[in-house]
Amino acid sequence: MIRKLSCVCFFLLWATDAGAQTLTDERVWFTLTLQEPGNAGSPWRWNFETYFRSREGVDELDSMGLRPTLIYAVTPHWSVGGGYAFVPLFPVIGPSLIEHRPYGQVGWTTAVAGGTFSFRTRMEVRFVESNSGPAGRFRQQVRFTHPFRKGSRLSWGGYDEILVHTNSTTRAARGVDSNRFFGGVAVAMPHALRIESGYLNQFSPGHRGLPDRRYHILSSTLTVSF
Repeated sequence: MIRKLSCVCFFLLWATDAGAQTLTDERVWFTLTLQEPGNAGSPWRWNFETYFRSREGVDELDSMGLRPTLIYAVTPHWSVGGGYAFVPLFPVIGPSLIEHRPYGQVGWTTAVAGGTFSFRTRMEVRFVESNSGPAGRFRQQVRFTHPFRKGSRLSWGGYDEILVHTNSTTRAARGVDSNRFFGGVAVAMPHALRIESGYLNQFSPGHRGLPDRRYHILSSTLTVSF
């Protein structure tokens, strides 16, 4: 199944490049995640993310963010949650902007073929300065991780996430905002630390006469559990 999904994503990416002019850029993303996985007997858990994203390699800061999330485990497989993101944006042209982004989400996870398969469905509302109104955005992520061998601290994995605007505003057209495809490796370290690093390909189709954009991203996440 994983191979079939990878082939489908590859051909979609190839077909999109072939059909339109595409602007490319190299970027670096770093995320620090603090999380409390949940106390024994309690269905509640939380995480707090802060991230930094560059453009033109590491020459310019593109955006940063603070994102706390509260999650409730309904069953061992299903969870619901919500949170809020505070996101300063630094456009290439014009002054910096502030985005406020409340969201809700549903998650599901299970063991498959010696690894972990999960999906996350998130609906968020983006309030951006100088926009004509709030922009709704739907996000669907599918992820799979697998240890290199049983009991190993090293694992490999990947995910695909599609982001779709549900309405049109002056800053965003209704339709696909972007698709993110990630593949990388992770290592669990002492003191409840985990670092994941790899390659992320983000494709954003052009709207309103603008060209398509593709970003080649070195993406790393450091997770600290309490």
